[in-house]
Amino acid sequence: MKKRLIGVFLSTTIALSALSTFGVSAAENENEIPKSLPAKVDLRDYNGKNYVTRAKLQSPFGTCWAFGAAAAAETSYLFANDLGVPAGEENKNVDFSEKYISWYIYHGITEADVTPGKVRASQVGEGYDVTEAEATDRNSVYMFGGNANMAFNLFASGFNPVDESVSVNGEYPYYYSGKNRILSPIAGYNYNDDWTLPLNAEYRNTSSQILLRNAYLLPSPSDRDEDGKYKFNEAGLEAIKSQIATGHGVAVGICVSDRFNTDNWMDYNNSITSANHEVTIIGYDDNFSKENFTRYNKLGNPIKKYTPPGDGAFIVKNSAGSLTDEDRATATTDENGEPVYQNPNAYNYGIDGNGCFYLSYYDRTISLPVCFDFDRSEDVKYAKQNYDQYDLLMSGLYFNSDYDSETKMANVFDAEEDEYLRQISYMTNSPEISVHYEIYKNIQDGDPASGTLLDVGDNFHEFVGSHKIDLSGEYFLKKGEKYSVVLTMKYKGENDEASVYTDVLSIGANFPNNSKVYGIINEGESYLYTDGKWNDMVNEKDRLLDEVLRICAEEIGSDFSDVMESVDGKEDISIDNFPVKAILVPASEHGAVDILGDVDGDGAVSISDATAIQYKLAEFPVEAFNEAAADVDGDSAVLIDDVTLIQQYLADMEAPDGIGKPIS
Repeated sequence: MKKRLIGVFLSTTIALSALSTFGVSAAENENEIPKSLPAKVDLRDYNGKNYVTRAKLQSPFGTCWAFGAAAAAETSYLFANDLGVPAGEENKNVDFSEKYISWYIYHGITEADVTPGKVRASQVGEGYDVTEAEATDRNSVYMFGGNANMAFNLFASGFNPVDESVSVNGEYPYYYSGKNRILSPIAGYNYNDDWTLPLNAEYRNTSSQILLRNAYLLPSPSDRDEDGKYKFNEAGLEAIKSQIATGHGVAVGICVSDRFNTDNWMDYNNSITSANHEVTIIGYDDNFSKENFTRYNKLGNPIKKYTPPGDGAFIVKNSAGSLTDEDRATATTDENGEPVYQNPNAYNYGIDGNGCFYLSYYDRTISLPVCFDFDRSEDVKYAKQNYDQYDLLMSGLYFNSDYDSETKMANVFDAEEDEYLRQISYMTNSPEISVHYEIYKNIQDGDPASGTLLDVGDNFHEFVGSHKIDLSGEYFLKKGEKYSVVLTMKYKGENDEASVYTDVLSIGANFPNNSKVYGIINEGESYLYTDGKWNDMVNEKDRLLDEVLRICAEEIGSDFSDVMESVDGKEDISIDNFPVKAILVPASEHGAVDILGDVDGDGAVSISDATAIQYKLAEFPVEAFNEAAADVDGDSAVLIDDVTLIQQYLADMEAPDGIGKPIS
């Protein structure tokens, strides 16, 4: 039975303002956190290595949110792959495209995007439709704003970070520039250039092997009490510091205003206001004196309200440009003797021109801290991977419902080619949540939990976010074979009372900037299990839209009025399928090996293998039968004894050590 709808949002598409391009005017890794954190960490000099790319210039657009996401991703990827350079040197080992992120998030799926194993034809039309806005301004999406959380879906859907050095058809479309690379007279590129990207699979779906493992929405040190008043959250501070200490850049929203001190590059905002800018935390210092943030009046006396209540500061990378030694060495001068830099990212901003500043731990506007965790390149087992998925809304806005009885959610897929299922991924929208998963194949229509159980497991996630899970085996699926991913999510109720069951859905709302967003839900894709039965999401859609509309009207409040002001009814909001994905490898790419006990060749030992041997011995037809895998006891004969040994193995009883392992 449905208990209540929780207005807990993974992210809100708050339109971050297009600030002056020069800045301010007027585990899973989550379970591998160090037990004791050092007092200071700077990822530009971590054990003598620099894992931070230069601070770039977002000019001429309001794409700080994409720069925040890209910068956090760059540092995390560099650290995971030990791609640091000596401290003090510029790290050029990666340069993720902010243009790619901001363009494709805001452009929905077209027929030309359909790609077997990645984008299904059934999802054409899903996502943002910006036709109206682009009719008058082809570059309009770069001014829409957003936040780093919107990159969750993009990266989790296999649209991985793309390096600006990647070429397509002899061009470099992902470079942060217009097609003609027209520079502005002051700094950066020119708004009037053509910044568009093609809408087709060749450009949207690159072959990047920079694969997301997890993405986390961390608690913020800036919290609110029941009355909406500011409350410092120690757990939020420790969460951010812990991620920094494990090599992750953390993108955050902040509010920049005339309180930003460009004399010494310090920022402390003691007003509770909404974020209007996205930056990336790359370090912290517990001993950074609070007095450094003190502001003074015209008489030179300190203004107490501008001094934070405690010491400590984050080291923050902005997107307002920076100067490198190379910039200074290659600069020319104009007719006024002013330097003219060759790199469009060059601008004298931040401490010593390095594009960074200090942010007090106690800044009251810090919001939505986001970090990414990437697979190490050496751990990427397969060059080509398929993604079965229906959630391509890309809005980054989620809600969950709570239930007081067993609730499950499931996505049902049909294999688009012969392939091996090896991973799943899903979104969670509550912290400290337990997730039980089940994988079935040969399922019956309308019942995702039927057929043959392939895999089962349990995970606990401390943080909200996107999580990729390795299955215990790699399971063969024939083209057209139906299979399902079934999830049960729950968390402890208040005072550790009975578990609360929950779900999570992606939603989208039309923006007042002439953009529409559409979710595509078709029959037989997603199912919700409540009150002891499975319900197709097609039949649940109207009820859920009503619930979302109620939240928009009653619970969101003025902080989100810029997003929801155009929501007048259900026609202005959309919901999507469950954010549950399956990650597979084409059989042609898999290089499968024989596994002892895996008689039917599905990549795992299960009861179906014992049944296959029994059918063979009874001379019944068997579709797939691996003789070598069936001879479990190694006596060169397939007999009922081999059936018994498989059954013992599945029951965790004594069995030959080689069962479930490759045959040498």
